[in-house]
Amino acid sequence: MQYLENIRRFVVQHRIDIALVFLVFFVAFVPRILDLGTFLTADEKNWTSRSYEFIRAFKDLRFNDMLQTTHPGVTTMWLIGSGVVAKMIVSDIPYSYMNITHFVKAAQMPIALVHSLLVPAIYLMLKVLFADRKRMRWAALVASLFIALDPFLIGHSRVAHVDALLAELLFMTCIGIIIYVNKGYSRKWLVLSAVFCAFAILTKIPAIFAFPFFVFAVLTVEGKKLFRRDVMVQRFRDFVIWSLIILVIILVLWPAILWAPDPSGNVELLGKDIGRAAITPHDMTESYSIQFLHYPAALLTRTSPITFIFSFIMLFWVVRRYAMRRKLPDTTLLLLLAYVFFFIVMMTFGAKKGDRYVLPVFLAIDVIAVLGMSMVVRLFFTRLKRNGFVILSAIAVVFLAGTAFWYHPYAIAYSNPLFPDNLSQELGWGEGLEQAGAWFSENAPESALISSWYPRELLPYVPNHVVDLNSYNHAHVRYVVLYKNMFGRADDHPATDFIDEYYNRREPVHVVEIAGKEFVWIYEKQAYEKVVGELVSGMSVGQELVVEHDPLVGVDVRFATYSGRAQSGVVTVELKDVDDGFVLYHWDIPVSEIEDDAWRTLLLPYEQEMIGKNVAIEVSAIGVSVGDAPTVRYTSAYDYREGNMYVSGQEREGDLAVRLRYEIEGGSAISEESLLLSR
Repeated sequence: MQYLENIRRFVVQHRIDIALVFLVFFVAFVPRILDLGTFLTADEKNWTSRSYEFIRAFKDLRFNDMLQTTHPGVTTMWLIGSGVVAKMIVSDIPYSYMNITHFVKAAQMPIALVHSLLVPAIYLMLKVLFADRKRMRWAALVASLFIALDPFLIGHSRVAHVDALLAELLFMTCIGIIIYVNKGYSRKWLVLSAVFCAFAILTKIPAIFAFPFFVFAVLTVEGKKLFRRDVMVQRFRDFVIWSLIILVIILVLWPAILWAPDPSGNVELLGKDIGRAAITPHDMTESYSIQFLHYPAALLTRTSPITFIFSFIMLFWVVRRYAMRRKLPDTTLLLLLAYVFFFIVMMTFGAKKGDRYVLPVFLAIDVIAVLGMSMVVRLFFTRLKRNGFVILSAIAVVFLAGTAFWYHPYAIAYSNPLFPDNLSQELGWGEGLEQAGAWFSENAPESALISSWYPRELLPYVPNHVVDLNSYNHAHVRYVVLYKNMFGRADDHPATDFIDEYYNRREPVHVVEIAGKEFVWIYEKQAYEKVVGELVSGMSVGQELVVEHDPLVGVDVRFATYSGRAQSGVVTVELKDVDDGFVLYHWDIPVSEIEDDAWRTLLLPYEQEMIGKNVAIEVSAIGVSVGDAPTVRYTSAYDYREGNMYVSGQEREGDLAVRLRYEIEGGSAISEESLLLSR
C-alpha cells in the first residue's frame, strides 16, 4: 500500500509534467500512426524481408545469418521483424513477397510507435537541458512539439526504415552528452548517452559521429584545462566507460558480431561494405563527387518555413554577434550548432547522397528555431514578454499541424513551399503508387501488362503483371507508368528518355496527385499480343484507318520474325486510298533487315494532305517459304478501330499492328502523341 501511495503522491506532485508528456506523445502519435500501411516505399520491401530473416535466424540460433545488412539496421530489424511475426501469428498468413501487402502496416507499426515514444523522451531531456534557463521555461515543450510535427520527420517515422530512428537516437545521444558536460560531467547522463549511442550505432553506422562529438563537447567546456594531466585522466576515463557501455550493448543485441562461428569475417565484411558505401554513389555509373551544396539545399527544401525562418534568424544573430563582439553563444547553443554543421560535413564527404541521410540535424534545427523564436520575442516584442513567446509558439504549432494534416498520410512527400521541391533530390519514394494500383483495379483488364518505373512497389497493389519500364516497348505492354522521381536527372539518364517520349508527347489517361503535386502518370498504349501467322507468298494482311492529322508522312508496321528465324524474301507494304482505290505508295523491305518484334517506320517521299479520309495499310511477302516467313502482330483483346483487320481479303476480328505517322515540328509523330501534335 505504501508503494501505491508513493506513486499517487508522485503523480499529484508532477501532474503538470505528466500531462505535458502525454500531450507531446499524443501530438507525435496521431500523425505517425493514423493510416499506416497506405503505401509501400522502394526500400521497405527489402527491410521487411531482411527483418523476417533476421528474426528467423535468431530463433534458429543461426547468429551468423543475423548479419542481414551492414547498415547495420539491427534495431530496425528487431522492431520490424517482431511486427511481421506478430502479424503471421494473428492472421495465420505466411510471409512472402507476394503477400507483402498484408505486412506493410505490421512492419511500419512498431517503428511508428517507437518514434511516438521517443519524442516525449526527447521532451524530458530538453527539459533538463533548459532547466537552468528561466526565460526558456517553455522552450523544451515547444521544441518537442516542433519535432513531433516536423513534416519531414513524420514522413520518415512512418516507414519501415532506419533513417528516422537514427535521427532521434543520435540526437538523444548528443543531447545526453551536452547535459553530461553542462551538469558537471554527470555519470547518470554519461550512461544514458552511451545507451542511446549504442542503439543509434546498431541502427546506422553514421551514429559513430557521437564519438568525435563527445570529444568536441568536452573540449568546448574545458578549453585549455583539458590538457592538464588530472583533467585529461578524468575525462579519458569517462570516455572509456562510455565506449565500453556502447560496446557491450552492441554485442548483446547483435549476436552476429561476437556469437557467430566467424565473427572476424563478419567484422571484415562490415569494414569493406562501409568503406564501399563511402565512395560509391547510389547510381553505380556515377563517379565519386563531394557535392558540397547537396545537404544545404536539402535543409532549404525539407525544413518547414517556420523552422527555416527562425533557425536562420538564430544563426544570423550568432554570426553577427561574433563578428561584432567576438563573443560565442552559450555552450548549449554552440554545441547544437556544431552538431548540425559537423554532421552535415561528415555526410557531405560520403559518396551516397540523400536528403533523408541528414535527418539527425532536423531535430536540432527545430530546437534552434525555438531558441530563435524566443530571441525574436525578447528583442522585438519586449512588452509582450512571455505571452509573446506563447502566442508565437501557438501560431507556429498550428501551422505545423496544418501542414501535417495537408500532407497526411504522405508527409514523406513534403517540401518547403518557399523553394523548388527538386532543389536537392527529387521527391517520390513509392507514395502514390497504391492510388495508381486502385485505378488499374477499376479500369484496366487483368490481362493488360503494365510497365512501371517502380514495378515491385506497384505490383502488390494491382491484379496485373508488372514489368520494368525498360520493357515499355514490348508488344504486350498496354500501360506505361512514370513516377515523379524520374524527373530532373541527367540528359543521358534513361529516365529522361522516357519523359521525352511520354510526358512531353502524350496525354496520360490518369494522373495521381499528392498534396496538390503530380506524382504518377499513367499512359495507355496499343498492345498487340498475337501474330497473324507466317506471311507466306500469296497471303496478305491489312487494316483500314482514318487520317486524323495533316500532313500524313508515313506508316508504322510492327513485324515479327520469330526471334530472327525468318531471314529470306521481301516484305511489301502498300498504303492505299480506300475512297479512290489508288495505291499512294509501296515499300519493299528485305526480311533480313527487319528487327524482330519492333515497329518499323516507313516514310513517304512526299507529304499527303488527306485529313478525314480512309486509307488502308496492306502487308504481303514474296520469296518466302513456310518455316522461314515473317509475320505481323495484332490484337483481338482491344477495339482500337471501328473496323476489323482483314487477312487475304477476309475480315478477321482484331486490330493489326499498323499506324499512321504525321509531320510535326520538322519530325514525325503518331496519333497517340497528342500533346506533341497539338502544339
